[in-house]
Amino acid sequence: MSTPNNTVQITSLPDLAQILPYLLGHYPDDSIALHAPGPNFLDGPTMTCPLPEDTAEWRATAENAARQFVGYAHDRGHDPAQGVIIYLCREPRPGQSPEETAALLAPIGTWLTNEFTWHRATVLRTIGLVANRWWDYECDIDGCCEGEPLPSPDDPTSVAAQMARLGRTPGPRTRDIVKEFRATADPDFLKDLHAAADHVNTRCATNAGRDAMLALTLDQIDAAMSQFHDGATVLSRALTTLLIVGLQDDAAVEAGMAHADDDDLPHARRLWAYLARHCAAPFAREAVPILTLFSFVAWRQGDLIAARLALRDAITTDPDYELATAIHLGTIDGEDPREWLASVREGHAHRAALLQHAAEVASEYRPTTDTTAVRYREALDTATSHPYGHVPTAEERLLARHGTIDIIDGALTDFRNGRPQLMDEIAARIILGLQDRETRDAALSTGEENDLLYERQLWGYLARRCVPPHTDKAPPLLTLLGWVAWRQDDTITATHAFTDALDINPGYELAKILLHGIRTECDPAALLAAFRDTAARFAASRADLDTL
Repeated sequence: MSTPNNTVQITSLPDLAQILPYLLGHYPDDSIALHAPGPNFLDGPTMTCPLPEDTAEWRATAENAARQFVGYAHDRGHDPAQGVIIYLCREPRPGQSPEETAALLAPIGTWLTNEFTWHRATVLRTIGLVANRWWDYECDIDGCCEGEPLPSPDDPTSVAAQMARLGRTPGPRTRDIVKEFRATADPDFLKDLHAAADHVNTRCATNAGRDAMLALTLDQIDAAMSQFHDGATVLSRALTTLLIVGLQDDAAVEAGMAHADDDDLPHARRLWAYLARHCAAPFAREAVPILTLFSFVAWRQGDLIAARLALRDAITTDPDYELATAIHLGTIDGEDPREWLASVREGHAHRAALLQHAAEVASEYRPTTDTTAVRYREALDTATSHPYGHVPTAEERLLARHGTIDIIDGALTDFRNGRPQLMDEIAARIILGLQDRETRDAALSTGEENDLLYERQLWGYLARRCVPPHTDKAPPLLTLLGWVAWRQDDTITATHAFTDALDINPGYELAKILLHGIRTECDPAALLAAFRDTAARFAASRADLDTL
């Protein structure tokens, strides 16, 4: 076989065996490689498919590869009936000879041939490549075409020599390419990564927490990219762990993809590869979005081989990760990654605007993270061990409810008078008292509109005090704040507050009812009337205190 212009002569089976890394642009370790020669031989569709380590999976892998390649060839206007060449590549495992490996591969050729025949495709040759030697499985002469060494590049008639004269070099081996992004285990780092994941999961218990974490991740991406742009090759352990965890958010991945200008590409590639190398088991799934980012950058650079190998790792780890699958199809279909970049940037700008708005909304009630958080936590710790936390009799419960409402009325008076600070023990007392459903219902806003501003300030102030590990006490405060906001026609804040309450406690019924009311455009006036009836009954129960 030869090209029409005789640029490269493919005249023998050794030539055919030696051409593979030039044909694909890399040498596919432990893989099936398929090629349908075009008029210029090197032209024509090619495909690689990794061989699983478990030989029991080989038949299904081979048959699926044949079916996919037939469809792929037809999609590119090539008729596989004109001929397909099969390459079977595998390196001997410890204690295994090249001959044993070649014999292990032989049935794959049969399974592929049978499947291709079923789909009216013609197999021209099946070549085995093992330990720099080649086998021709079509040859039925004993001892012939078995384990011959590949031609030496010094042979002036070899394919390697011909390619060298044309200034072309063989592509690298798969195992060398994947070293750029394949993870290696560091037990100490993995402990830190586990701790970072626990911290972020705790922080992301609510929408507000997730938004805050996303905002932090976006800043960290910018910071890491800036460091790598300035020549850094490593990041601090703290930044590395938080980036890996933060990039599990799709919006953060989208922001990462936006760093793909021509000037950014080499630095972004090094950054994503660096992060991916830190995602060893049991954190292999955390590598999936990072490998996807790496593949997008490699695609932008025109390095389809590295892009597809990274995507192969990502999709093998998580077949349901849609972005990796979409990019993989984009590389196959010849899409322009610059169009992806434009779309990503548009989506990122939209998300950033929403995030900024959400952050502004949530700042009203997000738990405090500054130095006062310690004081707030200690106050709640103390209050939860106080007898207020458990009222054993009905009479004492009624007394406690009215006592909480009286304290709330006093707090509102302070807010009206411009003194929006409460003593820690008073704030903690109100927070704990509102965990009682009837007390919370009695505290629902039923007054005049000129009181709404102060009620909203109070509930936001108390919600900010529900710092970890007392976040579970925030739903009543968030529900009260959301109801006031709804009364003020601020359905955006109300929706965020109710949603955050349900994030913390999915069964929190009042928040669920009020959120449904907003989504179905219910008139809050009907609810206000019902709440006023409840408040009137509660006020009337004060008379029962006189009999205690």
